[in-house]
Amino acid sequence: MSWRTGASVISLNIRRSSLPSRDVLDHLAGLYAASDDPWQHRTSPYEAEKFKRTLAAIGPGPFAEALEIGCGNGTLARLLAPRCRRLVAMDCIPAAIRAARRALSDQPQAEVIEGAAPADLPPLRPDLVLLSEVLYFLQPAEIDQLGQWLLDRARGRVIAVNWTGPTDEPLDGPGAVARLSRTLGEGVTSAFHGFRIDVFSR
Repeated sequence: MSWRTGASVISLNIRRSSLPSRDVLDHLAGLYAASDDPWQHRTSPYEAEKFKRTLAAIGPGPFAEALEIGCGNGTLARLLAPRCRRLVAMDCIPAAIRAARRALSDQPQAEVIEGAAPADLPPLRPDLVLLSEVLYFLQPAEIDQLGQWLLDRARGRVIAVNWTGPTDEPLDGPGAVARLSRTLGEGVTSAFHGFRIDVFSR
C-alpha cells in the first residue's frame, strides 16, 4: 500500500466517519506504534528538500494565526512555528500528537490539537493554512467541505503540498488538489521531483 501524510494542547472528540477512514486510521496508528517518525521526516533528504520548498512557498511571515492540518510528528510545524505569532497544529493519531507536542514543547505560541478535518476544524480565522500530505486522505465530499471552510474562514494563504505518485485512496495528490480548486479557484502550482506545492491566495 502507498501511504503518505503530512501535523502540534487540546483533545477533541474525533468523528470516525471523517478523515481518515477506519482502515487508514488503523494503518497510521500501526506505523506510529512502530516509530514516531515513520516517514523519516527528521532524517530524509527528500523530506528536508520538501520542507525547504514548502517554507519558501509559505514565506517569512509573521503570521498572526496559522493552522497546519495533519501535522504528523510535528517536524514541519517545528520549522514553521518561529514564523507565527500563533500556530495551531492538528492531527488525529494520538502517537503523532504526542510526538508533535514534544517537538513544539519550547514554542509557547504553538499548540497541538486532536481532531480530524473537516469535522473538527477549530474556530479560527487563519492567515495561513498548511495542508502537507493530507488532502488525498479525504473523500471528495470532505474536500468540498474543507474547501468551503477555507473559503469562509481563511484570510491569507492556503498551501497544499502533495505527493504526486499513486495512493490507495479515491484521489491521488493531483486529483485532490483539483477537487479543492473547484471551491477555492486555481492556485499557483510548483512541481518538484515527487511532489507539488499549490498556493491559493484568499
